[in-house]
Amino acid sequence: MARGMAAGKIVPASNICVTTKSEASAQKISASNPQIHTGTDNRKAVEGADLIILAIKPWLLEGVVEEIKSGLDYTRQAIASVVAGVNFESLQRMLDNGSGVRPTLFRIIPNTAISIGESVTFIAAEGADDQQIDTLKSIFDELGLTLVIPEAMMPAGTSLASCGIAFALRYMRDSIQGGVELGFSPQEARQIVMQTVRGALEMLAHNNTMPQAEIDKVTTPGGITLKGLSAMDDAGFTAAVKAGLIKSR
Repeated sequence: MARGMAAGKIVPASNICVTTKSEASAQKISASNPQIHTGTDNRKAVEGADLIILAIKPWLLEGVVEEIKSGLDYTRQAIASVVAGVNFESLQRMLDNGSGVRPTLFRIIPNTAISIGESVTFIAAEGADDQQIDTLKSIFDELGLTLVIPEAMMPAGTSLASCGIAFALRYMRDSIQGGVELGFSPQEARQIVMQTVRGALEMLAHNNTMPQAEIDKVTTPGGITLKGLSAMDDAGFTAAVKAGLIKSR
């Protein structure tokens, strides 16, 4: 996320501060862009920040919040969480610092393609005004496709895009393996599958169509494409995809 933001035009890399548990991890961030400030002191990192993004494992969240919350000023600082499964109600409870002021909260769910500016990112907000939402969305729009959704839709978004990138790569992995079995070298099969998927995406975008419309163009009664699709359905392809999405919500 930091690498993607630093490569954009809205947030200067020098305005980004990333803290990590180890110096080695901090050095990896610095190596990607030396203008990004790095360190291991969470309290120091939040001083003067406009937006604090909590991008940590769920079991570390409460401890990190306890460490920083007394130093936060909710009248001017917004808090965003990238922690899956922790809702606004839980975040408000953790972040209560006794000031009587409820923080402006965001939940953000990107996928791993955010590091190269090709993420699908979902944003939900609580206590934010339209300008704050638009500002945050504009930042993530530089990093791919951004959708502002109700909090109740965050699990579905996680399944379809955050987990979904692994599901898409799983299809590609298995297609490459199948290509090798058909006689191509692993590198040839990888190139073929990548370009085939790229071409499919470009057709959908260029023609503004749904996938079935493009599928219909290459299937003829009794043809080999139809036979292949039928075999995939018989093997449970469609049911497996839907089961994966439902299970990962």
